[in-house]
Amino acid sequence: MHSIYVAGPPKESTADQATGTILADVWEISMSTFFRGISIAALAVVLASCAAKAPAPSTSVDLGAQAMAIHERVITFDAEMDIPLDFMAGDKDAGKDTKMQVDLPKMDAGKLDGAAFVLFALQNTRTPENYAKARKEMDTKLAAIEKMLSTYPARIEMARRADDVARIVKSGKHFLVLSVVNAYPYGEDTKWLGDLYGRGLRMVAFTHAGNNQFADSNRPQDKFGDKEGAQGGLTPLGKQAVAEMNRLGIIIDVSQITKDAVMQAVALSKAPVVASHVGVKAKVDTSRNLTDEEMKAIAAKGGVVHIVAFASYLKNAPKEQQDDLAAIEKSFGLKTFTDAGAKLPKEKMPEFMKAMTGYRERWANAGATVVDMADSIDYAVKLIGIDHVGIATDMEHSGGIIGYKTAAEAPGLTKELVKRGYSERDIGKLWSGNFLRAWKAVEKAAGK
Repeated sequence: MHSIYVAGPPKESTADQATGTILADVWEISMSTFFRGISIAALAVVLASCAAKAPAPSTSVDLGAQAMAIHERVITFDAEMDIPLDFMAGDKDAGKDTKMQVDLPKMDAGKLDGAAFVLFALQNTRTPENYAKARKEMDTKLAAIEKMLSTYPARIEMARRADDVARIVKSGKHFLVLSVVNAYPYGEDTKWLGDLYGRGLRMVAFTHAGNNQFADSNRPQDKFGDKEGAQGGLTPLGKQAVAEMNRLGIIIDVSQITKDAVMQAVALSKAPVVASHVGVKAKVDTSRNLTDEEMKAIAAKGGVVHIVAFASYLKNAPKEQQDDLAAIEKSFGLKTFTDAGAKLPKEKMPEFMKAMTGYRERWANAGATVVDMADSIDYAVKLIGIDHVGIATDMEHSGGIIGYKTAAEAPGLTKELVKRGYSERDIGKLWSGNFLRAWKAVEKAAGK
């Protein structure tokens, strides 16, 4: 595993050292030649000889080695990582090399120290029966995560406090932060927050695709009769949840809620909030991405905006690709991201899935890359500062981009950041330092 990166005073670079040596040599030789009467021409020859010893520009091999060394020294953390419902069962045993995007061998290979492993279930209409059904999925995933921790205690450990992270990584293990994306399954109260806090829950997002009892979604769903911003942002229950998370020391995640809800959460919270997996609206105009105003508000509160490795939030699809998808939607009479499950007859689903598989295969090489992800990171850093930007992938939930499709490819992003001139200190902040700082502030606000 990795050594721990601890920020310290800047060291002289090799180039600086070489320059200093040359100047010292020149001074010593020039004084000597002055007293000995050697000609200026001789001094010029000495200077030329010294200049010839200056280091050559870095090669791509040097850059890769430099990036990998930095990647191993900093603590690396992915703020959003989903798991399948059958996680830790059959061929999805996370301790083995699987077909999943994330497992422990891939985290080993990619020197990825930790991740927020997510409990998630899809939205549905608000009935006790539907809450119970979704809650069962969340409980199944929590049991699977706990099974991974108990099966591989020498390889991965849950971080219950921000200060746990450095200790866990130093011990040679991966760390896990337990997160919920979509509070819908937990019904009409906030008691569950305390219950799950006891089992390690440390971050919660209010909703997913669809308005729910806690907040309006930035992707309202036709199939549930949602209206955009129908509840004015956070509901009274959502506002109660903000207060309860502040009391317990749970990080508030403002991903996937409306702008009104984001601004309300920021204003109401007594601690920093984060967006665990988002993009930049100024680069890709989708409702899932944050406006400059939202990012600035999160940063002003001391929070963090995690740029996600999700193709459609990083790069606009070419017109031909958009037309291809539109043709599929027209042939089935639906919109793929809002009402497929509701409008499509069950007998048509296999045909639809086949069409979508073909679509993904046709455009597999047209998606976003680590370059596009770094472009969005650049934008966010310039807008809100290096102390308020982080990294996420949303793997196992359509996340992953060209050059970073699995946890094993995490170093590729670090290499791109090094190529752009980010320092080791700044790369450490992006990968984990900013999140850990915000987490500590959440704990402090809760008196923990």
